[in-house]
Amino acid sequence: MKTINFSMKRVNIIIILISTLMMLVVLNLPFKAKPFGDDTFHVEAKNMARYIKGDVSYDKVTVTKAPGPIIFYSIPYLIAPSTATDNQLWVYATLFTFFIVTISLLLIFKIGTSLFSKEVGLLAVVLFFIFPIHCYYSLGILAEVPAFFSLTVALYGWTIAFQNPNKKAGWILLIFGLWFLILNRPNTLLILGLGFLIIGYSFFKRKEFFKTYGKKLVLTFFAVGFLGMGTLQLAKVITGTKSGENQEGLFYYVAHIGRFQFREEPTDFRFWDNDNRADSKDYQNWGISGTELGVIIDKTHKPSNQVYKEFLINDAIEHPFWFTRQFFVKCFYGHVYFINSVQPKDFHLGPVRGIAAYWFVMLIINCVNLLLIFGAFVFLFKEKNLINYWPFWAVIVSLLIFHGLTYMEPRYMFPSRVALYIMSAAGLYSIKWIQNKVNFIAKFVFPINTPTN
Repeated sequence: MKTINFSMKRVNIIIILISTLMMLVVLNLPFKAKPFGDDTFHVEAKNMARYIKGDVSYDKVTVTKAPGPIIFYSIPYLIAPSTATDNQLWVYATLFTFFIVTISLLLIFKIGTSLFSKEVGLLAVVLFFIFPIHCYYSLGILAEVPAFFSLTVALYGWTIAFQNPNKKAGWILLIFGLWFLILNRPNTLLILGLGFLIIGYSFFKRKEFFKTYGKKLVLTFFAVGFLGMGTLQLAKVITGTKSGENQEGLFYYVAHIGRFQFREEPTDFRFWDNDNRADSKDYQNWGISGTELGVIIDKTHKPSNQVYKEFLINDAIEHPFWFTRQFFVKCFYGHVYFINSVQPKDFHLGPVRGIAAYWFVMLIINCVNLLLIFGAFVFLFKEKNLINYWPFWAVIVSLLIFHGLTYMEPRYMFPSRVALYIMSAAGLYSIKWIQNKVNFIAKFVFPINTPTN
């Protein structure tokens, strides 16, 4: 009897080597993610690590935004010496994120292999290497990599649970992955709501699915919700009155931006900051609105969150056309990429430079994005049992709903690319021409079949 026998160790080595090469290439590109993001995660993780070491007092410890990145980056900062400078801490963090991203790619290969085939697993990883945006985000102290890792673990856990519902490891990994995903991207709490809708649908329409997974999924969602909300509340307790910033205030601030994003300029995809959008009508109107709301707060003495909340609700009701158009434009914008760290006129990549070079590179990058989205749609169209892959599409839907209604940046959708790439690989592999090309590459990656008894 002949069976396919390929060495996972060999595939893992190839993934690690190519990941290292891609990281070195991206590290030397003339454009990079901001090393410390907006500084919040870096400063708070640094203070958390130093408090644990006993180097600073408790009053320095705050968690004003998502707690996940603080936990994540505290790990390499704990390893670093107490005297490390910010730049040295960045090196520790970057090495740690590279390690985590590489583990994620190894898991992505396993997910694709387990649910579909080793060729689909290979194609999913190849798609990441074609457009290594994961390496780009690995070079900043951001929420993107820990969220990316979280979803990878969740999908890996579901893969195990789906194939062996009685195996506790799968459900534990699913709970941990979803919980940590919410800590890094609290907006993904919507996936729990979608999850309960899926359970309800399966109860009436997919009896076999509900019988096998329904009760365990209910427990999973309640566990994730309890742990997630509990940790977010703990973050508030830790911060207390030590900072005026908090999750609720941040939400209303960002949602207020969202009411002006693509409002009267639906094709202006420039990044939302003063360097890029100073001449933008939407950006200017956002500033004017913020000033007006500030005056209302001063006159009425209402809490700022209440004033912003009232504005958001009234504005959506008064401008339903803008609200609807903005939602769909934001959903589109979340899947296209532009390099905002450099102006088009200052762009250079090796010998090519200037505005024409910038837009040519953007065209190539977004053609790859379109290919990925096309592959995912092929999968969704052809797959008859989409409920089996609920976490793959549910996380994308939840992020699109939240950011379509509030404020969108492509990086907010980045964690969902784990699911997108795997679905895309499965869809693209069903196309004969692509299947033949992948099978050809697979001959050089996987050992030759050997006979076994």
